[in-house]
Amino acid sequence: MAGRLPAGEFEIGKDGAGLLVVGFDGSGPSRNALAYAAGLARRDQAALLVVFVESLNTAALWFFAGSPIIPDSAADLTEDLKEELRDAGVPWRFVSVRGDAARQLETLASAYMADAIVVGRSRSSWGGSVAVGLAKRARHTVLIVP
Repeated sequence: MAGRLPAGEFEIGKDGAGLLVVGFDGSGPSRNALAYAAGLARRDQAALLVVFVESLNTAALWFFAGSPIIPDSAADLTEDLKEELRDAGVPWRFVSVRGDAARQLETLASAYMADAIVVGRSRSSWGGSVAVGLAKRARHTVLIVP
C-alpha cells in the first residue's frame, strides 16, 4: 500500500498523541471532553494536561463582613479531577491559569508541545464560545466534544 513503510523498517517518532491539553471547568461538556481525552490518552499511551482557566470577566471577589473572599475554584476542581481520573490509567497534571480561555489553552499547548487541545462544546455567552474561538485561530488540532 502506498504510504506504508516496508516490512522491517520503522518510523522515527510515535504514532498517536503524546500529550493532550484538556479544558476543564467542572461543567457537563468539560467532563465529556475529559472523559474523551482520557480514553484517547489511554489508547495512545499519552498524558493529559488538564487546564482550568479562570475568566477575567467574572467577579472574582465576594465580600463577607467587609473582607474580600477570593473563591479558589481550581482547588475545588482538584477533588473532582481525582475522582474522574482515578481509574483512567493515564498520567495527568492539573494547571490553573487566568485569562481568555481559548488563548490560554493555545498558549499552554504550544509551551508543552501538545498534540491536540480537547474542549467540550460550550454555550455561547457574551464572551463567545471557547470551542469556536479555538477552532478559528488555534495552531493545534482542536477536538470539540459534545
